[in-house]
Amino acid sequence: MKSEVNVGENRLQITRIFDAPRQLVFAFWKDADRLRQWWGCKDTTKVECSMDFRVGGSFTYVMQIRGAGEFSYQGQYDEIIEPEKIAYHADFGGIITRVVAEFVDQGAQTKMVLTQIGFPAQRICEMVSQGTNESFDKLFSLVSAEASESVVIVERTA
Repeated sequence: MKSEVNVGENRLQITRIFDAPRQLVFAFWKDADRLRQWWGCKDTTKVECSMDFRVGGSFTYVMQIRGAGEFSYQGQYDEIIEPEKIAYHADFGGIITRVVAEFVDQGAQTKMVLTQIGFPAQRICEMVSQGTNESFDKLFSLVSAEASESVVIVERTA
């Protein structure tokens, strides 16, 4: 399933079903090494991130984007309920948005709903939605592959 994307004047919501259990999808958000593998649009060539994954902890992402140069932003985690929810605010150089990622257990699948509020213009919201959706395409491939490997290992040991 591709993402369902809803863009409003200052609000973005992306819903995506991942072929992996909730714990695994959540793990790709909380671990910097895993996050580097999928964060950023399809033209992102490198992601540097530092993160203190706890309520009150901060993060900084620096992305190299082919044809656009460097893009960075930072933020702080406001709420973490493992493996159900991550809420944070992100500062894009003066534009501060609130982001909530919710992870809904659907057995062997996970429904993830990302809501981002606080964009100054719909045009910016649309740009962010494209990059975020491209990130989720990469995340989908990674978690699907890892979930498949886990099933094979379990079947072989059973």
